[in-house]
Amino acid sequence: MTSSERIVRLYLKSKEVFNEFERIPRDFGTGDLLYSSEIHTLVEISRYNGINLTELANNLGISKSGTSKFVAKLVDKELIIKEKAINNNKEVVFSLSEKGKRACKRHAIFKKQTFAPIIKMIDDLDDTNKEFLAIFLSNLVDKVNNIKTKD
Repeated sequence: MTSSERIVRLYLKSKEVFNEFERIPRDFGTGDLLYSSEIHTLVEISRYNGINLTELANNLGISKSGTSKFVAKLVDKELIIKEKAINNNKEVVFSLSEKGKRACKRHAIFKKQTFAPIIKMIDDLDDTNKEFLAIFLSNLVDKVNNIKTKD
């Protein structure tokens, strides 16, 4: 195996391990098990209080129907509040409930603790290696996007 093949294999393995990590539902202090997609939906709503479905879907990079499913689950779990927009009775907007705010705060702590070793590993690199890594990953994203569009 060439060193290039080894690097590709290691990258794919890291992606696989991260995807497995993301599939584990977690309790962020509310008594509800939340999947990655659900907690990230909450985080996005916390950033843009009063966001509508279209904006939320665009920000999450998923379809409106997929976003609608997450929202319905989060409303059922009483993590978000769904209400009519003040200036438009046809538009529905979302905000976090107190329970949803608690989940977001606990998620921020979880994220900071979980990724601290990775951040430290990167911080320990010298500036040249950090720049190389940033350029490499950026180029990798571009190449994968090009492969994806050829199919």
